[in-house]
Amino acid sequence: MIESFVDVALPEEAAGAAYEIVKNELVLPFSDFVGEKRLREHDWSLKGRIQTNGEVISETIEMAGGDKKAVLVKGPGITPTKEQTQSVLDELHDNRKPEELSKLVTGTPNGYLRGHWLVKGNLERYENPGLSDLLSFSLPNYDQAGKIDVMFLEGGREKDGQFFVLETDADVRVDFNRKTVRESEKLSAGSAVYVKVTRRQDVISLCDRAIAKNNDIVFMSKYTVRPELDGEKKKIYNDRREKHGLKRLEGNQGDIVDAAFARLLAKPVTTDTTVLVPDPSYGPKIAAVLNSVYAYGVKKPVGEFSVCRFSAGKSEYGGLNQVVQEDGEYRLFIGKNEIRIPVKTGDMFEEMHYDYADAVRYVAQVFRQAQVKKYQRVIFAFDETDLYDVPVVKAVRQEALKLKKVEGDDFLIMKPDAAAVMMFTAPLPGGTCYAYDNLWGDIVSDAMDLGASIASVNSVILLADGRVWPEMGGAGTAPDLMELFKKEGFLRYDPIPIIEALAIGFSQAAFIENQNLKLKEYAFAMHQAYINVLQKGVATPDLIAKLKAEQKTGVDTASFVKAVRVELLTLLGLKEEAETQKQELQRTLKEIR
Repeated sequence: MIESFVDVALPEEAAGAAYEIVKNELVLPFSDFVGEKRLREHDWSLKGRIQTNGEVISETIEMAGGDKKAVLVKGPGITPTKEQTQSVLDELHDNRKPEELSKLVTGTPNGYLRGHWLVKGNLERYENPGLSDLLSFSLPNYDQAGKIDVMFLEGGREKDGQFFVLETDADVRVDFNRKTVRESEKLSAGSAVYVKVTRRQDVISLCDRAIAKNNDIVFMSKYTVRPELDGEKKKIYNDRREKHGLKRLEGNQGDIVDAAFARLLAKPVTTDTTVLVPDPSYGPKIAAVLNSVYAYGVKKPVGEFSVCRFSAGKSEYGGLNQVVQEDGEYRLFIGKNEIRIPVKTGDMFEEMHYDYADAVRYVAQVFRQAQVKKYQRVIFAFDETDLYDVPVVKAVRQEALKLKKVEGDDFLIMKPDAAAVMMFTAPLPGGTCYAYDNLWGDIVSDAMDLGASIASVNSVILLADGRVWPEMGGAGTAPDLMELFKKEGFLRYDPIPIIEALAIGFSQAAFIENQNLKLKEYAFAMHQAYINVLQKGVATPDLIAKLKAEQKTGVDTASFVKAVRVELLTLLGLKEEAETQKQELQRTLKEIR
C-alpha cells in the first residue's frame, strides 16, 4: 500500500519533454519497485496556471504540504513575460488581460511555494554528488578582458528606507491612501521589517549616466520575479534608451540578473562594458564580485560546497512591490505604531519582512545540512551592521552556542559581498556551506554553475517539518533547445537534474515508509545508473566535452536515458531485461558529433 506519494509539479519547455522521456523509460517500467500510482502529476505549465488562474499551484501545495508523508518534486517552469502570457491567452481564446490574472500565473510560484505556511522552506543548492571526479573543467581566462564599470543605485538599502526589529509580538500591515495593500500578519518579537521608496528620478539619472558613457551596456535586474519593482526599472531604462535614440530591448535579452551575471563570469567581455544594476542591494555586491573576478580570476571550489538560501517568509521575492499610481502616503502599521511614508506618482515602493522563528529554523537547517554532509565549516553571509540582517546573525550565535560551535573555526559571519568574493576567487579548502539571503543566494548559486565550471547543480527545499523536497533544477526550461528540437527532431537537453530529483524524491518516500528497502534500492540505483553511463563516456552535448573518459560518445536526451535504463536494470539484477534494452539502445542510438 502506498503511504508516501511523490507529487510532481511538471516542468515546461525542453525540461518538460525530457521529463516525459525519463518517466517513460525509468519510472513507469519499474512499478514493481516504485509502486503503482505513487507518482502524481500536477500541471504547473503557464497554460495550466492560466486555466486555473493559479489555483493548480495552491491546490498542489495544500495537498502535498498537508500530507506529512508526501514528497513534492518541482520541475523548472517559466516566469512569463507579458507577451508570453498574452500569447497563451490568445491560444486559449481567453479574453482576460495578463494584468487580470493571479500573480501565481504571471509570476514565479517559487516564493509562494517556499513561503507557504505548510512548507516554510529554505533552498539548498549543491554540486551533484559523484560527478566532480568524472569531469574536467576549464576556468575562464580574464587576461584579454576589457574594463568593467558596474553602476548601481547609490545609498544602499538605507536611502529612503527604514528598518524595524520588533521588540514584542505584533501585527504588521501596509496601507496606501487608507486602503490595505498588504494584509495583516502576526510577527514574533525579534522579527525584521523593511520599507523603502525608490525615487523614479534616481533610476532615470542612473540610466542616463550609463547611456552617456557610450559603452556596451549589460542591464541586470530581476524583472520577471519582481515586475512591479525591477520590471518598472527596466521599463524606465528602455524609455531612456528611446529618448537617446537607441533601440528598446523588450522581453528577455539575457538581462535577468542571475543569467547575465553568470555570463559575465563564464565569458569575459573583451570590450569596455558598463554593467547597469538599478538596485541598491545586490548592485554593490555584483560590483564587488565582478571587480575581484576580473582582477584575480575564478577558482574552482577545493572541496564540496552548497548554498543555503533563506527562502521562507515574505522577504525579497515574497515582498510587496508596487509602482505608485498617484501621489499619496503609505502607512506601515507595526502593532500600535504607525509609520507614514509619502510618495509621488511613478515612485516604486517595497516592503518585506521575515519572522524571527523562520530565521532560527533556517540557521538550524544550515548547521544540520553541514553536519550531514560532513562539511568543515559554514559561512553565514549576513551583515551584522545591516539592521535587516541582525536577527539572522543573532539566531546564528544562539544556535552555535547550543551546538557548541566555535566562531572562526566551525562557522564565520561575513558580509554578503565578501563571502561571495571568497567563494569565487579564494575558496577555502574542504567542504563549505554558504548561507545567503534568498535573492543574493539565487544570483551567486546560478553563477557558480557557469562561472566556476560546476558541472551540475542540484536543488532541494528544506521544509520546516524536516522533509526534503527536490527540484529538477540544473538546465532550467531551456526554450532554445525546444526550438532546436523542432528543427532537428531530437532533444539535446541534459536530463541528469531530472533523474537526480526523482531519485531523491523516491529515496525520501522510501525513508518515510519506514525504510521501504525495495524503493530505497531503486532510488539509489537510479542515481548510480547515470553515473555509470558517464563513466562509460556517454553524455548529452553540454557534458560530453567535460568528460575525462578516453572514448566519448555524444548522444541525444532519449539515447542517454535509454543507456541509464540499461544500467538501472543491471544494478537491480534484471540482467535479461537489461540485455534486451541494450539491444534496443544499439538500434535507436542517436549519436551527436
